[in-house]
Amino acid sequence: MGLVDLVMVGLCLNATCMDMDYMDDEANEISQARKDRFKELASELKNEHFKITTTENKPLSYTEYVNDTLVGRGSAFQFIDILMDKYGFTYEVVKPRQNSLEQDGDGVFSQLIHGEADIAAAFLPVMPAFWDFIDYSRALDEGEWVVLMKRPPESATGSGLWAPFTLDVWILILVSLLVVGPIIYFLIVLQTRLCKEDKAPIYPLPSCVWFVYGALLKQGSTLSPITDSSRLLFATWWIFITILTAFYTANLTAFLTLSKFTLPVNKVEDIGAKKYSWVTHKGSAIEESIKQIDEFRNVFLGSKSEYSDESGEEMLANWVLKRNYMYIGEKPIVEYLMYDDYMHRTDPTIAENDRCTFVITKWDVLRISRAFAFKKDFKYYELFNELIQHLVESGIIKYKLREDLPNTAICPLDLGSNERQLRNADLLMTYVIVGAGFIVSLTVFLIELAVAHFKSNELKVRTPKLQNLFTESNNNNNNNKPKRNRKAGFEFANFEDNNHVNGKLWHEMDGAVHPPPPPYHALFHPPFANSPNGIKKNINGRDYWVVKSVYGDTKLIPVRTPSALLFQHSQSNN
Repeated sequence: MGLVDLVMVGLCLNATCMDMDYMDDEANEISQARKDRFKELASELKNEHFKITTTENKPLSYTEYVNDTLVGRGSAFQFIDILMDKYGFTYEVVKPRQNSLEQDGDGVFSQLIHGEADIAAAFLPVMPAFWDFIDYSRALDEGEWVVLMKRPPESATGSGLWAPFTLDVWILILVSLLVVGPIIYFLIVLQTRLCKEDKAPIYPLPSCVWFVYGALLKQGSTLSPITDSSRLLFATWWIFITILTAFYTANLTAFLTLSKFTLPVNKVEDIGAKKYSWVTHKGSAIEESIKQIDEFRNVFLGSKSEYSDESGEEMLANWVLKRNYMYIGEKPIVEYLMYDDYMHRTDPTIAENDRCTFVITKWDVLRISRAFAFKKDFKYYELFNELIQHLVESGIIKYKLREDLPNTAICPLDLGSNERQLRNADLLMTYVIVGAGFIVSLTVFLIELAVAHFKSNELKVRTPKLQNLFTESNNNNNNNKPKRNRKAGFEFANFEDNNHVNGKLWHEMDGAVHPPPPPYHALFHPPFANSPNGIKKNINGRDYWVVKSVYGDTKLIPVRTPSALLFQHSQSNN
């Protein structure tokens, strides 16, 4: 860097320093002028008498008569008294004819606009619609409007069967049930056609679908794949189901064991979506926001709203307890109301859980700044704002709002009870599933009857009537004549002829109609007792009839045992 550059830098630094010194001097002059003006205003303020209005919003602000004189109470007037002690002015309380914020009626803002009051000492919502008519002070805090409701007797989570998974997971499980079966069937068909030398069986699509559904319910399957690819498909689905059911079982156990309590509404949109009824103070920030903000008004579409002039205690008794309405109010007010109700139930005979009649939502309906208000062009606006800012920054306002409340949460959502017994509500979905299962099975049964009836009528038209093998044959061959067993009360033909019609086996005939086998006790009477097709043998100390089936293989029929009846029944159903 050359000499000229160094000189220029030095000049710039000197100029900057000169500018900074000039700015400091100017700031000091402004600060001094401000202090002088504040001193002048403070001296003039000692001789002033103001009219102060407020809202009935206990415990933040309210009025009462003392010796026939209306006086202000609450946190708001504590701050007014601090200003009065510092500056020495006097004031009187002017109660609005209507406890609301309306500017066109008889509310607080109307008094300021028409000059009936100089100051509004209350935690008023800062709303842009009133900026042209009044002046707000510095924000005291950020107000929250929450929902107070009667504590539900049971958690609103619903049936425990749905609890382990979210809605998205349940939908994906349902989609997998519908998709995996056809995918397995398609891959098996593709593998069979590409690898014909394996001679692998092709399982029908319904069998693949039922395998997927049965695996989800931890049931076995009659399908036995023989190729590596199909075995991997089946094993993959089994592994998936094993992991899925393990997570479901663990989460279901945790849900039924832990004392987690939930409310029927999880966000402000649920109030309108589920058509709940709610009440709030007439002329409050909720009502004004609904009037002025379209988005906020749309949130409550579908719900029933009420605006009342009653106090908070009266609203709890008349609306929340009796009519099961939701009460929307400012959080400090709601907490005081719930705390007072709790303290009125301090009888030792009342269980701890029964003392908490109400519950407050953890989320807020409306969040907006709150401040004092002055009439337009109020002379001492800056002076009052200066002291209010000190009160806010020192934390006095926040402290005063919760001065009489305990440090712990009042009747929290989860009361922390360790006792958790299985309730009937947890099994509600089980009842629904059982009922739905019976209805679906009955519907399917009726459909099967209709289909069977239709097929039987169609079979009668297409297939000639088959010869009854259990009546006397018209054949002239005496050897093939059926012999009546009077003792058994049945007629049956030669064993071999029972399985053949016109040289064809029954299972090979059109229609696949299988005749029932002879009764079990008939095996011990002629002609089966002397038939070459049935030989009585003793195997492992038990008597069996060794007979040949229609397929050419040998079957063992137990003799005179309870299992014989089961054998007869199972063969009759084949």
